[in-house]
Amino acid sequence: MSFLAILGIPENMPIKIAEGMLRGINDLLSELGTTTITGGHTILNPWPLVGGVASGIAHPDQIVSHKNAQPNDIVLLTKPLGTQPAMACYRGLRDPIVAEQMLGVISRKEAEEIVQKGIDIMTTTNKPVAEAMIAVKPHASTDVTGFGLLGHSQEIAKASKVNIDIHTIPIIKGSLELSDLFGYGLQSGESAETAGGMLLIISDDQKENLESELGKRSVSHYEIGTVRKGSGKVDTSKAEILEV
Repeated sequence: MSFLAILGIPENMPIKIAEGMLRGINDLLSELGTTTITGGHTILNPWPLVGGVASGIAHPDQIVSHKNAQPNDIVLLTKPLGTQPAMACYRGLRDPIVAEQMLGVISRKEAEEIVQKGIDIMTTTNKPVAEAMIAVKPHASTDVTGFGLLGHSQEIAKASKVNIDIHTIPIIKGSLELSDLFGYGLQSGESAETAGGMLLIISDDQKENLESELGKRSVSHYEIGTVRKGSGKVDTSKAEILEV
């Protein structure tokens, strides 16, 4: 496995900060027992940014695509949603005008808890989920990131030529009020996620086995929907909100 990093730094940023950003990535890679940074690019940028791409080799039998969801399958999600309003909350608390708007719908204590929960979610690796998927292979899977729950569910539905009905949307407690304030569409699964959980599409008779493997690894998960015959549509209109 290799990891190529991209680092963007302002001209006036101390080099020690840049070193710390790369060291943080390297420490995580080492902690996961995968690799270290093998290369990448550094650019000048008005604000700090860091990221990268990981590549590796896997046996074909271990690969789970987004194309094989089957009617009557169960849909599981391994992380609650709401990182977009959580990070908007983080930024908003530092802006007096925005903070006043936010604190009109949630308390400061709730705001701080939402931010911390968002950080906890984004810094929790999906590696244990991948290990569980090797033990019990789901029919289909994808992560939930920039296109939100709705967008990534549609990817699976269209590729698999099925419909997906979402009946439950687990979210960070208090993030719905912020989503409504900022117009992110969390209630319908449209809110973007960063480092979100995994969507796992599993047959009903294998669901308990997969849940057992997730439980062994202390991975929280939620049953959020079902798969039926169809033509690539996703319905979140009847979904209930579950605050966690």
